[in-house]
Amino acid sequence: MSRVAVVAALALFLLPRRRRHPVGRRRKVPAVDAAEYFDAVAAELRRGASLRQALALPAPDSRLARLAGTGQPIELVAAEVQRHLGLDGELAPAGIRLASRTGAPAAVVFARLAARLRAAAQLERDRRALTAQARLSAAVVGLVPVALGVVAIASGRIGLLLASSPARQVIVIGVALQLAGLAAIGVLLRSHR
Repeated sequence: MSRVAVVAALALFLLPRRRRHPVGRRRKVPAVDAAEYFDAVAAELRRGASLRQALALPAPDSRLARLAGTGQPIELVAAEVQRHLGLDGELAPAGIRLASRTGAPAAVVFARLAARLRAAAQLERDRRALTAQARLSAAVVGLVPVALGVVAIASGRIGLLLASSPARQVIVIGVALQLAGLAAIGVLLRSHR
């Protein structure tokens, strides 16, 4: 196998891959869509619809509409709203129970749920923007030494680097510091989630 093929294979292996949401944390409906759903429910309530009608109208052909329209227990309807909205619907059952049991102004409850989701989505966008530099630094700090190592291997000069004991020690210390730096950047990025 030629040196160019080795370098190309290593480059393809080391290219950053886009990470997906961890299993169980994937959003079924984006936060903005969930906020729009809550706004639509609040608007229907302001127009005089009952809580069940307001919950069903934004999703007319869904299981949610069937449950709300057939008079199922409100807890079952609330659980379906949460299932329909995914992670962004976590507070929906509490808001629905509050509005149905206490007679609280339901339109205000759902309008505030929508505002909260929009604020959380904005915070997530801000966090991603503010940590972009750290993520880019981690990529550069992690890939430049690897690229230099690949070039040394491909050019046949790796033997010169590993010829003496002090050079090997410097390489081992450098790799250890590299890994420590990447771990520190990873901890910083995780702490801001």
